[in-house]
Amino acid sequence: MDRNFFHRSKENSIEFFEDGPLYQQRFLELIKNSAKIIHLQTYIFELDIFGIKVFNELIRASQRGVQIYLLVDMVGSTKLTVNDEDELRSAGIHFSRFNGIQIKWLYSWGRRLHHKVLLVDDEVSFIGGMNINCIIDPNTGIPQLDFAVLLRGPVIQRLAKYLQITYQNTAGIKKIPFPQLAPSKNYPEGIDVKILVNDWVYRRWQITRHYVHITKKAKHEITIINSYFFPRRSFMIQLVDAAKRGVRVRLILPKLSDWPSYILASEYLYTYFLKNGVEIYQWKKSILHGKLATIDNHWATIGSFNLNYTSYQQNLEMNVNVYSEQFTGELKEYIENLIHTGCERIDAKNFMEHCPPLKRIKRFFYYVIVALVANFSIGMIYQEDDNKGNRVYNLIRIIGAIFFLILGLLGLVLPVIPGVPFLVVSFLLVYKQILLNKKKESL
Repeated sequence: MDRNFFHRSKENSIEFFEDGPLYQQRFLELIKNSAKIIHLQTYIFELDIFGIKVFNELIRASQRGVQIYLLVDMVGSTKLTVNDEDELRSAGIHFSRFNGIQIKWLYSWGRRLHHKVLLVDDEVSFIGGMNINCIIDPNTGIPQLDFAVLLRGPVIQRLAKYLQITYQNTAGIKKIPFPQLAPSKNYPEGIDVKILVNDWVYRRWQITRHYVHITKKAKHEITIINSYFFPRRSFMIQLVDAAKRGVRVRLILPKLSDWPSYILASEYLYTYFLKNGVEIYQWKKSILHGKLATIDNHWATIGSFNLNYTSYQQNLEMNVNVYSEQFTGELKEYIENLIHTGCERIDAKNFMEHCPPLKRIKRFFYYVIVALVANFSIGMIYQEDDNKGNRVYNLIRIIGAIFFLILGLLGLVLPVIPGVPFLVVSFLLVYKQILLNKKKESL
């Protein structure tokens, strides 16, 4: 597949949505009104209050003759049971799970389907960060803060083809008789958009590289909303460099999360940013799951991509770049409202000088854990063998496996850290080494 599969597309219609009842209503309406074909690809499909509605609407659509191709992630959608899968298949829905565990490629198990896309009749598509589930804060009753865009126009043609190829490759079927793509409709008053993907198997790092490119060119303002914020050091330096040359840089990050340890790890990075003039705000009204950014007055991006190593190096991610002063301006007004009504600005002096010692230790501890997993385990698991018998890497891999095994066992005993992820990393490192040893023996 071409690494530069998507191109900048003109004359498209776009609508912005945040998670909540209106988004869910429009999502379900698209399925109800479908006539020919539906592609739905998502990381999590959970049969909660929203998921069961989607589940039932998909079955009804299939029963009236709509061709449905449903692709869910093997790991993210574990709550979608075999019985649920059988019910979907019995209704005539084409169903597949992305990258299931198979011995022959176990070392690449970390590649996950993380994008969230609904495409209906090759005409209209939701792309964003929302899974098929309903996350509401139990104390406030407010839905998670997350975002999506509704697209129509010429951009849909390439998207439809991409989703077809992704489903076909996952299902392991060389050729699927998809209905012929419908001709796209242009919106003369519409705007330019471009879909970008990250997918390390096909050596695509479009989202990562475009973030780097557009940040370097920023002149006035950078605003980033991100749920699992743990960027590369080089990107952190870029943001600080932008602040030093007079760009206003703002980070809107979670105060609440389904992964509290990730917040603590991210908070360890705050000092570097605060010392260098970067503003940090924490969203406090609900869980923050959204991924959104605006730069200056003409560029915005919305999708599934987090600024962390799993999005950089592992997941299949999708973002929509929007090149429009009007859309970006409206989005910036929306962000200002978020900041004023639901965010708490981090005071630099208070954060750095008046933090309890125990919390400092926790932040450093989780930072070390996340950094080790990100920089070490991912690199060692997915490192390509150069057939030179590098003993240093072999030794590092074995030591790392032992280290993560110990962390995993501690996590099973103590509630302080999650144990299972570290046991999985340890196992994958050992398995990778076994594969390399066998390969060398056969040479």
